[in-house]
Amino acid sequence: MSDTSPSTAFDCYNCEATYEVVRVEAPPGSTTNHEIVCIRCGGPLHGREGNFFLKYFLVGRPSRRT
Repeated sequence: MSDTSPSTAFDCYNCEATYEVVRVEAPPGSTTNHEIVCIRCGGPLHGREGNFFLKYFLVGRPSRRT
């Protein structure tokens, strides 16, 4: 992810659902890390990147496989 862009596109590694990812600066002090999962398949997603929280917004669901 680029530090110059406020958001970026991301595809889930498991099901290829498309997300828009926004980096939000974490507040000072200790914070807890919550597990973040894909809405479509339940696969794990990264919740932090350095001093930033990552927020995922689903923008495209993968087509169904036959």
